[in-house]
Amino acid sequence: MINKIRFKLELLFYYFKRYFLLILAGAAVSSLLLAFSSPIIAFLTKAIPANPKVIGIEGLYSANQLPPLIANQISYGLTQVSDNNRAEKSPLIDQIEVKNDQKQYIFHLNSLLWHDGTTFTADDVVRLYKISNATLSAPDSKTLVVNLDKEFAPLLSLLSKPLVGPKYSGLGPNQLIAINYRDGYIKNLTLKNIATGKLTIYRFYSSQNDLITAFKLGEIEQFTTNTFPESIATWHKVNITTNIDTNSFYTALFINTEKFSKKQFRQSLAYATSKPADKNERCLGPISPNSWAYNPQIKEYNYNPIRAKELIAEDDPKNIKLIVTSRDLLPLSEKIKTEWQEILGITVTTAVGNIPKGDYDMILSYGNLPQDPDQYLFWHSTQTTTNITHFNNSRIDKLLEEGRVTPDPQERKRIYFDFQRFLLEESPAIFISFPTTHTVSRVK
Repeated sequence: MINKIRFKLELLFYYFKRYFLLILAGAAVSSLLLAFSSPIIAFLTKAIPANPKVIGIEGLYSANQLPPLIANQISYGLTQVSDNNRAEKSPLIDQIEVKNDQKQYIFHLNSLLWHDGTTFTADDVVRLYKISNATLSAPDSKTLVVNLDKEFAPLLSLLSKPLVGPKYSGLGPNQLIAINYRDGYIKNLTLKNIATGKLTIYRFYSSQNDLITAFKLGEIEQFTTNTFPESIATWHKVNITTNIDTNSFYTALFINTEKFSKKQFRQSLAYATSKPADKNERCLGPISPNSWAYNPQIKEYNYNPIRAKELIAEDDPKNIKLIVTSRDLLPLSEKIKTEWQEILGITVTTAVGNIPKGDYDMILSYGNLPQDPDQYLFWHSTQTTTNITHFNNSRIDKLLEEGRVTPDPQERKRIYFDFQRFLLEESPAIFISFPTTHTVSRVK
C-alpha cells in the first residue's frame, strides 16, 4: 500500500518537474482571464453581435433614395434639430460664423472619417448639397463657405439634411453594410451600430397588408403603422406602443379660397367639423406645437354646431365636392359629410384622388410640418403650385416675407405668432389632427 502511494507521488513529481513551465504559464493565463473576464466578455459581445433585429417598413424607395429614417441613422447634416425645432451645429461642425449681414455662413469642420475610411472634407459638402440662391465653396479642406444672394433665415434648418456619400457611406453612429434591390426598389438593407456591433435589418413592403402578412409569417419582428388594424390587439405575444407624432405632418381640410371667398362661411365649416378630444392629438395650425415659434393662443375652432349655424348665410353654397387624397382618410371624410349635412344642410360628394391642378372645391389631405417655421411655400400668394388653397392675403404675404429675412430669433418668433393668429382668423384650412402611430413588436 505504501509502495503504491510512493509510486504515485514520484510519478506526479516527475510530471510536475517535466512540465513545470507549461503548468506555470497555464496558471498565469488563467489568472489573467479571471482578472479581465468582464472586458473580454464585453469585447466578444461587440465582436460577435446578437441576432439582428428585423423591422418592416411600408413604402417603395428607389436605388438612389434612402428613407429619412435610414439616412438619419447613418449620417449627420451640418446642423441638427433640437427638441424645440431650433437648428444647432451637428457633430460635424466645430464652429459657425455668420457675416455680411447674415448673407455669409462659414462652417469650420471637425476632423472625421466617412464610413469607408476616407477623410471628410468641405469639398464633400459642396458636392452633396444643392441649395437654391446660395453658392457653396471650400477655401480649404476644413472650411465651408455659404454665400446667399439675400438673407434667408431658414438656411440652418435646410442644412440638417444628412450627408450621404457614394455607396451610402455616412458619418453617423450606424453604417449601412448591405443593401438589396427588387425591380429597381430597395428590398432590404442592413445597418450596423459602430459602437456595439448590433445589426438591424429593414425590409420594405408596398402596402400595409403586405407588412402585416410579413409580421404574421415571421419575416419581421416589428413595424409601425398610422392605421391600426384592430385584429392585432388580440394576437398573443405582441406588444403595441402608441405615439402621437407632432413633428411630421397633420391632417387638414384645405379650402379653395378663390371659390369660397367668404371668411364667415369657411369659419362656419370649421365649427361644424368635430376634432379629436385628446388635446395632444388635436392640431390647431400649420406649425408644430414643439416648435419655438408655435403660438398656443390661436383660434381653436372647437366643435360648435350652434356657432356654425350662426355664421352660415342662406345664399352660401349647399353642394361641395370633396377630394380625399388617401383611402386612410375616407372614414374621416364620411364623418365630415354627415356633420355638414346635419348641421348646415350641405351635401358633400367625395372622391378619392390626387391633388388636382385645375378646378376643385376642397381637399382632405395631409400637410407637412417643416422643421423651420417658414411657411412661405404653403401660404404665400405667389406660390401657385404649393399654395393649394389659392390663399391670397397681403398681410400674410408680408409676414411670410419678413419671417424669411429676419435673423433675430425673438423678432422672428413675433412674426410667426402673428402669422398663425391671422391665418387662423381667415381659416383657409380646417386643421384637425396629428397622426397616431402604432409600433407593433413581437414579444420573445
